[in-house]
Amino acid sequence: MNKRDIIIRRRTWVMTLFIIQSTLFISHATAQSDDFGIWAEANVEKKISKKLSLDAGMELRTRDDGFGELDRWSVGVGASYEITNWLKASLGYSLLDDHNHKVNSSGKKFADYWGLRHRLNVSLTAAQSFGNLTVSLRERWQYTWRPEKTVDRYWNYTDDDDDRYYGEVADQHVYNGKAKSKWRNRLQLKYKLTKQWRPYVNAESTVGESGLDKMRYAAGTEWRITKQHVLDLHYLYQHTYKDDDSEGNRHVLGIGYTFKF
Repeated sequence: MNKRDIIIRRRTWVMTLFIIQSTLFISHATAQSDDFGIWAEANVEKKISKKLSLDAGMELRTRDDGFGELDRWSVGVGASYEITNWLKASLGYSLLDDHNHKVNSSGKKFADYWGLRHRLNVSLTAAQSFGNLTVSLRERWQYTWRPEKTVDRYWNYTDDDDDRYYGEVADQHVYNGKAKSKWRNRLQLKYKLTKQWRPYVNAESTVGESGLDKMRYAAGTEWRITKQHVLDLHYLYQHTYKDDDSEGNRHVLGIGYTFKF
């Protein structure tokens, strides 16, 4: 290993440690006001032809100080097609299972349950490179269907030690089936630092029927270990406005792995 390779490796490890430490510091400093979670995913990609590829994956999300509570698991499949060397179209389906905690308008009854959702998305991604810098814009239409769900609701017993009382069922409540359409816009800058490392930043907006629902800001890096194995590590901040999923503001440490074949 020559001197140049040693310097590059040192720089990339310093950058990775800086991202991790910054994420942990921010999450600790804001723990009183915003939630903190970990989003971990694993994916596989298969190149069918020069322009067509298929993918599948799964994701786990936690909330409440990282490892406190499982928030969601999901599985999905998708396909992408390269229309030109700068424009790509994609189609995907995901099955989501969310952990929900809902309190009625009077604050006296609450429900704690898991509920399935079906999600379809269609995307167009345009990308242009300027030397080692690649700028991309992804436009995505997202449709989500939540089936009807009947759950037990409990009396919300307020106490200094426990604000959830499971000893007595108050009633059963029906959450009607509901469909939602969203429009998501993501602008991303990615830089080819070395053959293996690709640091990036991006910003994404989600717009619903009543206007802007949420904004997400992320900074991270890809580590292309080999042509087949890719790791992704990033920090993400989510700010919600009027999203009825009740996700809230959130600091996220994201970890991803992709196997390409």
